[in-house]
Amino acid sequence: MGRTISRVLIGAAVFAYGFFTVILYDLVALAKGTYFRRPTETEKRDLQLARARLWDLSKDFEGLSHHILTLQSGFKFHFVSNDTPNTPKTVNSDKPLVIFIHGFPDSWAIWRHIIKNPALQEAVSLVAIDLPGYGGTESLEEYNATNVLEKLTELIVTLRTQYGVDSGNESNKKRTIIVAHDWGCVLSMRLAAEAPSLAHRFILSNGPSIKLVESNIRRLLFSTNKMLGNAWRSPMHARVPLMQALRSFTPLARQLVLSGYIFAMQLPTPIVYYLLSGGNQSLLKICHLTSYNKDEYTSLDVANSMASTMGPSTAESDTKTSSGDAYPANLSQRAFAHVMHMAAYYRDRAATASWTKSIETVASLHSISSGKRLSSSGAGLFDEGPPGALKASATIFWGKDDIALDQRICLDGMGDYLAQGSHIVLLPRTGHWTPVERESGAALVKTIEWAAQGEETDIGTAIAESYPGVQVTFSR
Repeated sequence: MGRTISRVLIGAAVFAYGFFTVILYDLVALAKGTYFRRPTETEKRDLQLARARLWDLSKDFEGLSHHILTLQSGFKFHFVSNDTPNTPKTVNSDKPLVIFIHGFPDSWAIWRHIIKNPALQEAVSLVAIDLPGYGGTESLEEYNATNVLEKLTELIVTLRTQYGVDSGNESNKKRTIIVAHDWGCVLSMRLAAEAPSLAHRFILSNGPSIKLVESNIRRLLFSTNKMLGNAWRSPMHARVPLMQALRSFTPLARQLVLSGYIFAMQLPTPIVYYLLSGGNQSLLKICHLTSYNKDEYTSLDVANSMASTMGPSTAESDTKTSSGDAYPANLSQRAFAHVMHMAAYYRDRAATASWTKSIETVASLHSISSGKRLSSSGAGLFDEGPPGALKASATIFWGKDDIALDQRICLDGMGDYLAQGSHIVLLPRTGHWTPVERESGAALVKTIEWAAQGEETDIGTAIAESYPGVQVTFSR
């Protein structure tokens, strides 16, 4: 009975705070004048052109061509690449494979400023994917951890074969690097912890390790409660423990405010759909405008950002790649509800639920682990580290001006979760959307080059010229 009452109270609290957040976002949109503002004819034309530029399968984008990959399970992924997969030239080249995984509410196109870099295109095979339910990739019935991570793992294993990383009985013939942001970072942290053989290095920007976040929340709540208890027992000397309790609780309160949208994502479907599409898509537009942080942006930038979120229109859905492949059939079915597929990652516990690996996944991971020495966490010689500890080398990028995640909740203690050869890199002038901002984008390019060339120099030295003042706060 007590548990039932607790669940009801928690559900009521989540609903109340989520609904409050929806109202708050509406008030912000009203204050900014975006809620009732209709797009002009010029803005409509710019968006249409941007969607054609990013999503027409028959046209290249800045040296990158579109591809539709049908996995053995029958699931279809969309991605762009500078090299044609599964051709003798690509398979036999010595270029490392770099796979980019985006976050919410984006697609492969969030990486457009990075992957169009001529030096990168010359040095590595670039693959920027759309996650299931995003952009041009097929939808899932449910976006739980098993469904999402199984499809993502199958894709990466297939890409490794089609780009010549693995072939026959030989594996890891060249390096594989995974670069991820936001939700892509959350999922990639799980891959680095639970399927570390997929890549030689993970470059992860502004996304949390859920296990670390849970640990920090418990630690800060315990500290706050203990200090309040001390103040209660000694009221004459309560000032110091009350101040300590306030310091412990402050990051929790700040993250609670920043995470209001997560609570809103748990509301009934019509409310969530309204949150993400109501007010002329004001919430998504505000997200994209804030993604540039202190950078200047043009109307073309805004159109490209919205086109990245919206995916192919009806016109682009009818196009085909040079090899005759088309977008998945269910793409047109989600045309007016694609935002609900994005929201489903939050609603279906893709970040927190357990991942039940299939026999095929276990066999694939075992086959590619040969010839690759896995790193252990830094917890100790015979210690696997805390739950969720990464077992592959990782470089964590963190924009200190992040408007969605509190650094104290997401980074404190991160060193205990990292494997040998890992780093934490703070970007003091950068916000949440590291792939979009020019300075942090340049730092990411340098880091990818550093990883692709064998990591022979110091990571701080590799980045410093493109991002003066960069801070490497942890290195193992």
